[in-house]
Parts: sequence; structure tokens; C-alpha cells
Amino acid sequence: MHISDQITLLKSLIKEHNISIEAQSSVLYTSCEERGMQKGTDKTQFRELIVSDNLGHKVHDKISAGAESEQYGSDAFDEVSGRFAEYKSKALLDKELRNFFQLPRGNGKTFAPLVVTGVYNGAYKQEAIDKYSKIDHYFSIHYKERNLMVIKPRTDLVIQQLTENNANRKPGATTNCNTVRINLGNTDDYEVVYDSGATYEELI
Repeated sequence: MHISDQITLLKSLIKEHNISIEAQSSVLYTSCEERGMQKGTDKTQFRELIVSDNLGHKVHDKISAGAESEQYGSDAFDEVSGRFAEYKSKALLDKELRNFFQLPRGNGKTFAPLVVTGVYNGAYKQEAIDKYSKIDHYFSIHYKERNLMVIKPRTDLVIQQLTENNANRKPGATTNCNTVRINLGNTDDYEVVYDSGATYEELI
């Protein structure tokens, strides 16, 4: 079947059955995996649509707003709170599910809690960091493009880590990759704002 016919057929099925972006992207992930590519859909923009659907937010039309825009440093808008939202996402490997679910590992111990990271490019200027203090931050966790959970880290903690990383940056080092790390074991550091309810047994 020609590619245009494939696209037409898929669009028709998606519309007829109201198939979600999340389901579509999960199938895409599996297709990449079947061809030997792990996390083949990583660094993609469509996760923002998945997260915004699950949180009831409105994604910005433009991927990146200019520095003078009130949308700068954000990906979506929460019409309920009236605040802008910045999205970060993490795609899990199979072995990381053990950490996400903190499965038992023997001798009464469990696997260490998952650490969720969010990379902020360009957050090595105080002006940029200050703008991040005025928006909400959401870190989403995905497995084969299924959105398992979204957490909302404390904004003050995000700003603290960005500021410390900026202060510790060596001269000449990249101004990208300022990384915030949230340990799911430290439950005072974040709020769970979306939980798919998926189980380990369901996913493997």
C-alpha cells in the first residue's frame, strides 16, 4: 500500500475510533522497538500533547516562545490556575520500571526510587532562571510512550537546583543541560498530579 494510502487509512481509523495521541505514540514506540531501536520516540514533541490532555492544559502553538513573550520558558497554559506550565519528560528503560514501582529485590529490600530528571537548556543566566520561578513545572514519566505519571516538583526546589548548577558551572562549559533531579522517594519535593494506575504486571 502506498504511503499516502496508509496515512489516509490510519487517519480514518483514528477519527472513527477516537484513538488518543497516547495510544498512537505507544504503537509508534513498539514499531521502533521491533526494528531494534530502543526509545525510538525520545526527544519528541508529541509528549506535550499527551501530558496536556492528561492535565487539562492548553499547549502553545509555537514550540519555543521568544524571550520577550510572557510564554517564555513554558510549553502550555493552565486555564484553571492561570499559570504557564513547563514540561519535562523521561522515557523509562525496561529495567527502570523496577525503580519506578520500587519492586522487591530480596532480603526485605526494594529497588531504589526512580530519579526523574528535567533538562533546562539556556538556564545559565539569572534572568532566565528568574523567569522559571514564575511558572509551574511538570515532569512526566513514560514507558513505551504510555504516560505513567506526571509529577509537579516544588518550584522553589527547581529554582534552587538551577541556581546551584549555574554557580558551579566551570568557565567555558556549555550553557545547556542545566539538569534538575527529583527523587521519587522524597515525596515532600513534589506532588503527583496524574497517575495512570498502570501496574508492573500490566506493562511487562
